[in-house]
Amino acid sequence: MSEVIKGKIVSYIYKSEESLYKVAKILTTDNDEVIIVGSFIELEEGLDYEFVGNYVDHAKYGVQFKIESYTKSASFSKDGLIAYLSSDKFYGIGPKLAENIVAELGTDCINLIMENGDVLDRVRHMTASKKKVIIETLKENYAAEQVFIKLFSFGLTSKMIYRLYEVYGNEAASRIEENPYCLIYDVDGFGFKRSDDLALTLGFKENDKLRLREAIKYTLNMVCYQQGYSFLTCKQLINSSYNLLKNSPLIQITDLEKALATLVEKKLIIQEDDRYFEPTLFNAEIKCAERIRKLKEKKISFFNLAKIQESIKQVEEDLNISYTDLQKEAITLALSNKLAIITGGPGTGKSTIINGIIRCYALLNNINYPSDELEYRLLLMAPTGRASKRMVEVCHFKASTIHKALGYNYENGFSVNEDFPLNCSLAIIDESSMIDINLAAALFKALPLSCQVILVGDENQLPSVSPGNVFHDLIASNLFTTIRLYQIMRQASNSNIIKLSNMVFSGRIDFRIFSEKKEVFFYSCEGKNLSNVLTRIIDSYLQTGNTLENGLQILIPMYAGVAGIDAVNKAIQEKYNFETEAIVRDNQIFKKGDKVLQLKNDPELKLMNGDIGIIKGITSINNQDILFIDFDGWMVKYPAKDLDNLRLAYAISIHKSQGSEYENVILPILPSYSMMLRKKIIYTAITRAKNKLIILGNMETLKEAISRLEPLRQTGLLNRLSDTVVHSEKILDSTIPFDTFGEYGMEDITPYSFME
Repeated sequence: MSEVIKGKIVSYIYKSEESLYKVAKILTTDNDEVIIVGSFIELEEGLDYEFVGNYVDHAKYGVQFKIESYTKSASFSKDGLIAYLSSDKFYGIGPKLAENIVAELGTDCINLIMENGDVLDRVRHMTASKKKVIIETLKENYAAEQVFIKLFSFGLTSKMIYRLYEVYGNEAASRIEENPYCLIYDVDGFGFKRSDDLALTLGFKENDKLRLREAIKYTLNMVCYQQGYSFLTCKQLINSSYNLLKNSPLIQITDLEKALATLVEKKLIIQEDDRYFEPTLFNAEIKCAERIRKLKEKKISFFNLAKIQESIKQVEEDLNISYTDLQKEAITLALSNKLAIITGGPGTGKSTIINGIIRCYALLNNINYPSDELEYRLLLMAPTGRASKRMVEVCHFKASTIHKALGYNYENGFSVNEDFPLNCSLAIIDESSMIDINLAAALFKALPLSCQVILVGDENQLPSVSPGNVFHDLIASNLFTTIRLYQIMRQASNSNIIKLSNMVFSGRIDFRIFSEKKEVFFYSCEGKNLSNVLTRIIDSYLQTGNTLENGLQILIPMYAGVAGIDAVNKAIQEKYNFETEAIVRDNQIFKKGDKVLQLKNDPELKLMNGDIGIIKGITSINNQDILFIDFDGWMVKYPAKDLDNLRLAYAISIHKSQGSEYENVILPILPSYSMMLRKKIIYTAITRAKNKLIILGNMETLKEAISRLEPLRQTGLLNRLSDTVVHSEKILDSTIPFDTFGEYGMEDITPYSFME
C-alpha cells in the first residue's frame, strides 16, 4: 500500500541528463530528511509537495522513498514562499519585495498571480519590470509542473508521463483530454487498452463516437499485423471491434457500422467491395501489382539458350564443379526470363545456383568477375543483414539488405523509388519468403523496368512477419517463371538436419532419426523443467571451450509463461553471467557480456528491428548511462534511456530467426506452446541449424505441430496480379481473436518489420 509524505526539496543529489530521473533530499514537515527517487521535473526549492510512493531499501544506497506521483501542497508556508520568490529564479526580486507580496496576497499568492497577474499592482514597491519578471517566471516554471501534476491525476505512472512529456511537452494534458486515443499512434507503450482506460477515466462515454472509431481503426491495424492479413471483411472487423470493447450493453452493432462508414468516408479506412483495408496496406498492394505488371510487360533482349549453356560449361570448368541437370535448368531459365523465382528447401543448392547465375551473367556480358562494372550492373539483396552477409560468403560478391539498397531512412521511408530507381540490369533477392507487402511495394517500385528480377527462397518457410503473403502470391500468379528445386545435393544428403526438415515438410517423422545421435537430438522435457534441462546442455557446451556469445541459439515460439522467451532469458542470465557491471531499468537487468536483441528501428544508432549484439561495457558519460554494444562488428554507444528497445537474446522467437543460420540450435517444443506450433514454424526453426539441432519436449506435441498447417492469409495481391479474379484467399472466422501468446503479445512492442 502506498504511503504519503509531505516536505520541501532541500537539494538534488543526482539528475539524469537523458531522462527526468532524479535523486533528491527533502525535509519533511516532521523535520526528517528523506531521500526521494523517481522521474519528475525539477521541483521548486522551498515549496511544499505531497509525495505518494513507498520506502525501498536499496542494496547500495540504503532506504529511499520511491515516488509514484506527487502534487503541490494545497498551502505553502510563509517562509517557504518568501524564500522561493526571492531565489535566483526571480531576477531582481529580493527578500523585502517577496515579503511584501506574501503580506499583501497571502500564502495563496502564486495561484492568485497565475490567475491574474494584475494583483501584483497592489504590492508595495512593485514596478512594471519586476511584475513582468514574476509573471513570466511563474508561467515558465509552473507550466511543466502543472502538466505533470495533471498527468499524475490521470493515474499514469512516472514512466508513462515522461514519454508523454517527451512527445507533447506542455500540451500533453490538454492533448490527452481532447483525444486520449492519440497516444496509440504517437507514444510508444500505449495500445488501445491503456488509452481506452484513460478515456473512460476522463469521462468519455462507452458509446462515444470517437471511441468506436478508434476501436475499429485499432482492430483493423492489429489484426492485420498479427495475422499477416492485408484486409478484413465487414463482419470480421465489426465483430472483432465489438469484442475489443467487451460487448458493452450501451454499444449496438449499428453504432459500429455507422462509425465504420464515417471512417470510410474520411478515407481513414479503404473499402473495396466487402474488403476493408488500412490505407498503407491497400496502397502497397496496388503499387506492388502495378509495378510487377509493368516489369513483366517491358521487353528486353536475352542471350540465346546456346550462349547461356556455353557459359554454364565455362563456369563448371572454372570452379571445377558439375551442376545437376536441374541446377543447369534453373540457371538457364533465370537468365532467359524477365521475372523468375527459384524455390527450394535446405540442401537443394540455391546458393550454388545464385553463384552460377552471377558468373554466367559476367561471361555473357564480357565483364570481369569480380569487378566494379559487374557490381554496378548486378545487385544482390536479402531482407536481413545476416542473410546478405551469407550471400557475400557464398558468392564472394557484394550484397546488401533490401533496406540499405533502397536508402531506408529508418522511419519507414525510402529514398530510392520509381522516380529515382536503382541502377542495375539484374537483381537477385535471396530469402524472398520474408518479404512483406510494404517492403515488396518499395522494392518493385525501385527496380528499373528494364531490370531482370530473380527471387530466391523457400516457399515452405514461414511467410513474412508483417502483412502479406508475397512469395506465395507471386508464385501462384504465374507472372514469374518458377523453378522448384527438389533434389538434395550430394554434400547435404547425409545431413540429418535436412532429412528431418523434409520429414516435417511431408508431415511424417521417423523418430528413429533421433536415436542415431547424429546432428539431431531429442530429449524429453516438461515446461517446468526446461531451465534445468537447458542448464545441463549449456554446461556441456561451455565445457568444450565455446561461449554463449555466438554459436548457440535457443529458439522459442512465444514470450509468456514459465517456458517462454522472457523466463528462459532471465534464467540463463542469472546462471551464466556473473558480471557485476550492470544497469537496471523497469525490472530488467542488462549486464556486461549479455546477448541482446534490438526491438525497434533506430535511425540515430543505425540499428534495425531484429539486430543482435553483445554488451561490451557499461559506463556513465556526463551523467548519462551508456552501454557499449557490439552489433556484429558495429560498435554502438547505446543510451540507457532507450533500453525499452532492448531485450535479452539468449533465447529469441522463431520469427526473429528468419534469414539467419546458427551453428547449434536448441528448440523446445512443449504443450504450453501449442497455440503457436504449426508445420511451417517447426520447419523454419529446424532449418536455422547448421551443425547440431537439439529438440526438447514432447513427441506427441511435435507430431501434432507438424500436422497443423499455417492458416491462409487474407491478402489481395494475387487477385490484383491475375487477369481474372481468383478469390484464392480464404475468409476465416467472422471474429478474429487477438493472439496474445506470440510475437505480438506485448502492447508496447510495435509489430513492424523484422527486416535486418
